[in-house]
Amino acid sequence: MELENIVANTVYLKAREAADGEGKRKGRSRKWKTLMKFGEEVEVQIYRKEFPELNYDHVVSKSPIGRLLFTDFCNELDELRCCNKFLNDVDNYEKLAPEEQRLSLAQKIYSECLCDEITVQPADSECHIDTDVRSVKADSKLPDHLIDVSKVKEVEEKLLGESPRYIYSQTASAVRDYLSGEPFSQYLESKYFTRQLQWKQLEKKPIGKHTFRHYRVLGKGGFGEVCATQSRASGKMYAEKKLNKKRIKKEKS
Repeated sequence: MELENIVANTVYLKAREAADGEGKRKGRSRKWKTLMKFGEEVEVQIYRKEFPELNYDHVVSKSPIGRLLFTDFCNELDELRCCNKFLNDVDNYEKLAPEEQRLSLAQKIYSECLCDEITVQPADSECHIDTDVRSVKADSKLPDHLIDVSKVKEVEEKLLGESPRYIYSQTASAVRDYLSGEPFSQYLESKYFTRQLQWKQLEKKPIGKHTFRHYRVLGKGGFGEVCATQSRASGKMYAEKKLNKKRIKKEKS
């Protein structure tokens, strides 16, 4: 029994090393390309109906792969790239940034996306014009038709003191409304949305006992056990819970 445990632990650790390593396969099966093969562009169009609604909220905002592909789509046009970058920066500022970094991030968003020439500085320093900063701003500034001058003035005032979390919410809402219009309609007809549908097809593939490799047991409970598993397609490690259905039914009855 002790030898079996040693072997099980060794195999499990090697699997983790392979998943975290720098090899070509990284723990994936030799047939991983077959397992991850995308469907043809025409046949994946049926997966459009898998979205509750074919709108910006469900296709982009609530879909991690959708956000990545929509970013690639926007990067092809400077105006869309600036809008998408602004939304991503504001989202990071509002939801993810630590409190001590929030003011500096708010100033950075203002300088890169809303300001023409002058960079907002902390309250204890002087504002100045810098040619290098100005060139950066010209490359990522929002289109003029999306900038409300009165809202920008409010942001300037708030940045001189403590920066509240949602100072960009109204501007972000206007940018999101713009992206969810004609740009989103163009995205639905692009190769990027077709790729999103291909990923949706992979998500819908049934999971069976051969989808994962099974390794050592990590823990046991009243109705089953948890063991370490590894996806044959991606090489990622997971904890899989196995339940004894007969025992569960017996307990319930």
